Amino acid sequence: MDLRDVLLTLQYASIIGLFLEAWIVFRNIKGRLHSYLLIGSIAALVNNMGYVLELKAENESAYISALQFSYLGRTWYPYFVFLFIMELVGVRIPSKIKNVMMIIDAVIYITIFNLQNHTLYYTDIYYDTSGIFPRLQHGNGIMHHFNMAFQFMLAGCALVCLFRALRKEKKKVTRNSLITVMMATFVQAFFLVAQLTHMFSLSDFYDVSMIGYFIGTIMMLIAIISFDLLGTREIAKEFIIDRISEGIIAVDNEGAIKYFNEPAEELYPELAAGKDRGADRILPLLTDAVAKKEYLKIKDHFYSVEENSLIRNGQDYGKLYALSDETDHIHYTEELERQKKIADDANAAKSRFLANMSHEIRTPINAVIGMDEMILRESSEEEIRGYASGIMSAGKTLLALINDILDLSKVEEGKMEIIPVRYELFSMVNNLVNIISGRAEKKGLKFCVEVDPHIPKDLVGDEIRIRQCALNILTNAVKYTEKGSVTLKFSYKDMEEGAGSDGRNIALTLSVTDTGIGMKPEDLEKLLKPYQRIDEKRNRQIEGTGLGMSITSQLLHLMGSRLEVESEYGRGTCMSFTIVQQAVSSEEIGKYDLKYRHSGKGIPEYSEMFHAPDARILVVDDTDINLLVMRNLLKKTQIQIDTASSGSEALTLNSSNTYDALFIDHMMPDMDGLETLKKLRGSGHNLNAPAIALTANAISGAREMYIEAGFDGYLSKPVDSEKLEMLLMNILPQNKIKEQEKDNG
Repeated sequence: MDLRDVLLTLQYASIIGLFLEAWIVFRNIKGRLHSYLLIGSIAALVNNMGYVLELKAENESAYISALQFSYLGRTWYPYFVFLFIMELVGVRIPSKIKNVMMIIDAVIYITIFNLQNHTLYYTDIYYDTSGIFPRLQHGNGIMHHFNMAFQFMLAGCALVCLFRALRKEKKKVTRNSLITVMMATFVQAFFLVAQLTHMFSLSDFYDVSMIGYFIGTIMMLIAIISFDLLGTREIAKEFIIDRISEGIIAVDNEGAIKYFNEPAEELYPELAAGKDRGADRILPLLTDAVAKKEYLKIKDHFYSVEENSLIRNGQDYGKLYALSDETDHIHYTEELERQKKIADDANAAKSRFLANMSHEIRTPINAVIGMDEMILRESSEEEIRGYASGIMSAGKTLLALINDILDLSKVEEGKMEIIPVRYELFSMVNNLVNIISGRAEKKGLKFCVEVDPHIPKDLVGDEIRIRQCALNILTNAVKYTEKGSVTLKFSYKDMEEGAGSDGRNIALTLSVTDTGIGMKPEDLEKLLKPYQRIDEKRNRQIEGTGLGMSITSQLLHLMGSRLEVESEYGRGTCMSFTIVQQAVSSEEIGKYDLKYRHSGKGIPEYSEMFHAPDARILVVDDTDINLLVMRNLLKKTQIQIDTASSGSEALTLNSSNTYDALFIDHMMPDMDGLETLKKLRGSGHNLNAPAIALTANAISGAREMYIEAGFDGYLSKPVDSEKLEMLLMNILPQNKIKEQEKDNG
């Protein structure tokens, strides 16, 4: 057998071996690892089959066709073998890098496929038949050099990763498998270098890299058959464990460390000296952290330690400790706490600011409205009463703005309470009409009221908040309507389910329709946001904070309803809401007669509710004008009033007088209202006298604070004379209120 026959036999043996390798891999294919090996085997098979056709080519055309077929395998073989080795040793290659490598191989093959049309891959090509095999003699172009460099880079990376994996591997079978794959890769790379450098004279007429493919094929078959290369379960397990973020340490029942992964070794380098080393130092740290539920601090990082028993088939083999890096979580938690403290401090500062502003603004308003009411009570001159009426209107507008801000604060802090009570719908409608009709009349607007006469007369719900929502909507309608009308409509539907124990439930609908300026579709979102005003340029002359609709929306949400808005720009708006109320009787509201809407034109004349000349109260306030307002508001009730401008003065009066009620301002210098009440309760003649906080502090939580401090109630400034008299009727001894006067009230 001559050299030609030997070399051909070697090629045929390589083809048979590669076919056998591909067949075995195909039969055992289970995952991505095996897929890479299968495609690599097929690529090597195509390469060797193509080279056989090169050796047997009879002319240049046949040789070039065989070369192109051979390179179809040779180009892709290094790529898929590289992916196989990376998967074998557990190194993840990002998809982007894989795609770039595929594009490189595709460009290289396209260049080879068209090598007759350019000199990028081969230069100076001619067909040589002078040797024992035909050859395509050529020079090497830039793409050839690039292809060789690319293949050597892949082979080098694969060998480095195999070597690193081999150093860490402890199992003999797995080590042998890795050694065999590494040797197969090295041999193929070696023979490729030998061919490029013509290390052997055989290279003059035969591609010795084919010998590398043959030897590599034999080694891969040995690894597959003898060293269970395809049985990668254990390899995968260990590489997965090494690549999780937690440090894993396994300890037997004698306290010896039997296993650890890479992250654990990074935390405790002494583990590298042997798995059973370092237990004397490491194990107590782990068990102590578990017992105390504390973090381990290692290299400026904090680790939580989880302990689990290693139990299999009912037998205890020891403990498994998992160390998780909680540093980011701890820092995040600390940052959250810091931000929470900043937010709490800011919220407390806001509350203090609101309390102070409420006090500072309400105190002079109390004087303005209080003294103005005295003018309205005592003056009979129409012109003077007209001026006073204007002052009262402006004062109440300013007060409404302050109340809006404070209400928004309550809602945002979640301290706004919805308190259902029994109320008469007729009374609430009347109240709304009395407030709005005058405003509409001043603007020349027609104010219409439509009430379904079949609505139950007595309902249960939060009348105050419903009235507040309705009033905000009505005020908005009048404010933004220059001509035409504003229509208030009440209707209802019986609820099929959810009747209360004392009656049925109804869905009460309130709607307000106006012929005002309307809203653009893009402005509807602004409507319910605080401090946002719609069409600012057009409406710059209209007063307001932009809070009313935001508060209305949030109050309705608290009551289980929502604000519905329909609007056409330049034509008008309809706002409505539907709220579930309990009907406590079957009596209907009846027809809403116009004669009940108005109790007279302008400001009604004041009439006291009762007389109590034998009753005596103490009023404590550091502002003289506030004391004067209280005296004047109660002047016609004939109550005896003592005043004190400080807590100390109040204590002096308390020691020598008996009072039926105490009215104490909260924010006073030296001794505030809370401290004053505490000392009044501790001595003197008025240990059990009802105490009412007189306060300009109307922010959220005020009522709870005063009740907790020992007050029986509180009255906001500016003091409403009607509320003041009603409060006194409830807290004064009944025998001191003249019966006939009480009836008149």
